[in-house]
Amino acid sequence: MIIGLTGSYCSGKDTVAEYIVEHYGFGHFSLSDEIRLLMKEAGIEPTRENLIAFGTKLRQNEGNDVLAKSVIKKFENGKNYCITSIRHGKEVEKLKTVKNFVLINVDAPVKIRFERMLKRKRPGDPLTLEKFSELEKKESQVSGSGQQLALCASMADMIFINDAANLSELYSKIDNLVSDLKLKYHE
Repeated sequence: MIIGLTGSYCSGKDTVAEYIVEHYGFGHFSLSDEIRLLMKEAGIEPTRENLIAFGTKLRQNEGNDVLAKSVIKKFENGKNYCITSIRHGKEVEKLKTVKNFVLINVDAPVKIRFERMLKRKRPGDPLTLEKFSELEKKESQVSGSGQQLALCASMADMIFINDAANLSELYSKIDNLVSDLKLKYHE
């Protein structure tokens, strides 16, 4: 089974992925990590804005599904994977060509996501809810090579709301999700 995670900023996609990888033995690929590797080679600081700009340029030059193609090449037959940082409709389309791929849109209320972002203190993150919302709008283009988070969300097979009060509650919700997916895909 291949679980793809897309979703809004700070919705908890990485936390969900980390749990699935650790507790269910899935391999993990992040499309953003593919960009980070290329940026490191080019000596570019991996700030959020640089990641977006670099990813957009990469898609313009090599096709909007370039990151999906890159990780698909790394798949081993019979192994389960969790793919994160899916941010373009063409990436979704490419990943949906893989057998037993399911796309899950991870989301949470905007105030919860903003509070999570403030707590992690990542360089380059916005410091106001207004700027946070502004950046989200930039990440939801409907055409071109930029990020298309709203389109990816609309292409999801399932929605997972991450509004858990604590990690224990979140992990229980993830266990239920994986159990449902195993039934659906007979894993």
